[in-house]
Amino acid sequence: MRIRGGRPGILPSLVVLFTSALLVRVAFAADPPADSPAPVGDDAKALAPPPPAADDKGAAAGTDAPAAPPVEAAPRRMVPSLSHDLQFGLAVMPGDGYRIVFPYTKDTTDCGDASHMDARVCTNRAPFFIDLQPSFGISHSWDVLVDLRFGVEKDFNTFHQFFVMPGFRYWLDTESHVKFFSTMQLAYDASKQQPTSKHAGSDLGFRNSNGLMVEIMRNFGVYAQFGETIGFIRWLSFTVDAGIGVQARVP
Repeated sequence: MRIRGGRPGILPSLVVLFTSALLVRVAFAADPPADSPAPVGDDAKALAPPPPAADDKGAAAGTDAPAAPPVEAAPRRMVPSLSHDLQFGLAVMPGDGYRIVFPYTKDTTDCGDASHMDARVCTNRAPFFIDLQPSFGISHSWDVLVDLRFGVEKDFNTFHQFFVMPGFRYWLDTESHVKFFSTMQLAYDASKQQPTSKHAGSDLGFRNSNGLMVEIMRNFGVYAQFGETIGFIRWLSFTVDAGIGVQARVP
């Protein structure tokens, strides 16, 4: 192409060249070559797409999965414990029993036989009694207790019985309204004897009782028990007894 004066048209050629270079630049910027390095650092952060916005329930916007409903804690039931732990108790139980006595010597005057005074082995009904029992729960399953036994009827020697029996009681199924128990106790017999008696004035032994208590409420129960007592100082004696009692507890 020529213009007036015979010189070639340089300006149109420069326009075409500049336009071609600009189009190539735009193409390389839109589609970088495969072997070009991946952007790192601030460049990668600038090129990364923004994260999806989350709604108020924490689920990403634009997703179809519904958010899990919040789990509400179930209200706790306040049920009074039926354990005797840290409770003071006082029980009263009337009872009766049967006794067998084996004297250590043959020249005893009387050991309380029902048929005659000079029996080698004495058997007789034990006097009617009332047990007064303070106790304290030292754990969910164990009580410490003291049985104080007062004889209501006179014994064969015309005196009333008096026993002091400290020990421990173990409970099964402590939270149940109906529970079994068993005791381990020492037995001290402080009953008076006749001045002419050749027997020792006091007696020592062991006692065990087993029973069933029905809890009417946390602070009150009714129970029945069967017990055995062995004495060995004054003479060798075996006594079995039974009774029905009530127990009150605080707090």
